Amino acid sequence: MSARKRTRLPEARSGHSPYSPEFWREYAGNRAKVAGEGYRLESCCWDRAAATYDDLEACTDYMFQMEAILASLRERRAVAQGMTVLDVACGTGSYALRMAPFCKEVTCLDISRRMLDRLDEKRARLGLKNVRAVHQDWFAFRPAETFDTVFASMTPLLHAPDTIDRMLEIAGRFVALVGWAGVRENPLLAAIVHDLTGHGHPSPPPDDILIPFNYLRALGLAPDVRFFHGCWVRTRSVERQVESFLWRLELNRPLTADEKAHVRIRTEAAAENGTVTLRTKVRIGFLLVDKGAGADPC
Repeated sequence: MSARKRTRLPEARSGHSPYSPEFWREYAGNRAKVAGEGYRLESCCWDRAAATYDDLEACTDYMFQMEAILASLRERRAVAQGMTVLDVACGTGSYALRMAPFCKEVTCLDISRRMLDRLDEKRARLGLKNVRAVHQDWFAFRPAETFDTVFASMTPLLHAPDTIDRMLEIAGRFVALVGWAGVRENPLLAAIVHDLTGHGHPSPPPDDILIPFNYLRALGLAPDVRFFHGCWVRTRSVERQVESFLWRLELNRPLTADEKAHVRIRTEAAAENGTVTLRTKVRIGFLLVDKGAGADPC
């Protein structure tokens, strides 16, 4: 009987094994270059998105995902009384404000002043005293203290090779990440992108959570991972949706005046009674790593 042929994983250009941290650092760095991360990491990008950032909270599938993730964090005691949490790239605080009642303090870090302004409005309305906002670039953030849990959700910072290392460094116990897991399908957006570029994909395949998962495993850690499949439904006015589409598309490159006009025409054509309803098929990954797992004697 002939020996079974074994499947070999590909090697990085530098020759690193896919089982090594170096492979995934190189892979993440190459992916970030392809995606053109520069603008996505600037404050002006996220200031522009602040006005529509909370629209997803009207979506049933999104809220189910958020509540399930928060419940898991509490169950694993990654969010618990007496604990401190750092929410990296917190946006308007959708997760942070829901963590705050269950822990000692949540520090909310974001590069966007407008995002933090909206967080401050919501924090004041809820009467929360243990939420601290820090307006700073993650890459310049050098806290004097560590945090029991470091959390990040849906941020391009996960593409940066050094981000996971720094999160592990300043996390006393847990690192929790939420990100795209290979599916983001919106027919109207895909049609607009096809009109403008000749293909239907506005960016490289969204695999934000898979790179950190493989990198953490290569480091010898054992992250738990859970996937959420859903349909994100948002109904917006034509003007609000046009602005959202323009923001999304210009993550990749500036649009010409003619291209912007085409986005408006396409959006208006999809409207009914002055509003546009978008349905986006998604798969989201939630990753939780406990730095202390396996430390007890056998």
